[in-house]
Amino acid sequence: MTEAEIGSTADLPEDRRLGVAAVVLAAGAGERFTGERHKLLCEVGGVPLVRRAVDSALAADLDETIVVMGAVDLLEVLPEDVTVLHNEAWEQGQATSLAAAVSYAGSRGHRAVVFGCGDQPGVPAEAWAAVGNADCDLAVGDFGGARRPPVRIGAALWSHLPLTGDEGGRVLMRRRPELVRAIPCEGNPDDIDTLEDLRKWN
Repeated sequence: MTEAEIGSTADLPEDRRLGVAAVVLAAGAGERFTGERHKLLCEVGGVPLVRRAVDSALAADLDETIVVMGAVDLLEVLPEDVTVLHNEAWEQGQATSLAAAVSYAGSRGHRAVVFGCGDQPGVPAEAWAAVGNADCDLAVGDFGGARRPPVRIGAALWSHLPLTGDEGGRVLMRRRPELVRAIPCEGNPDDIDTLEDLRKWN
């Protein structure tokens, strides 16, 4: 596991540059969840919620998998082959995590990021791969007509992302709908926000 500084300029080998990074956003407090532990550490099918999301992102076999954490330490449940970013500004909204991820991805030479959420246990690797490998700057998963993460954002659009607030990619898709390509995906994109949501999955 690599714990990276946001804005790090560490070099990748040449054959690993200019790729696509998977980003799992996992920095929020999960305030609607009333369980004894942070929701991302609770188990779905015997596996910590965030680990299910991260394992799917890793299995998509993109060039790097990044996890952005903030409100709670997730290191104990993360696999070794991910890069972890600590978002100290997580209280200012999810957009800060996406901004941290694209800053880091840019320093690594990636041409795009595809991001999803750590509380989406039913998004399979195939969905991450399909959206991540889309030949466009702005793509979103289409789950039976519901447009949900993963979302791919090319480097040409990173400067248009908001820096604070609880919306990141959604703002961009509203502003530039002509750029959005919906990618058909299998799986369940529902997230887990409440204890009742968690019970439905178990």
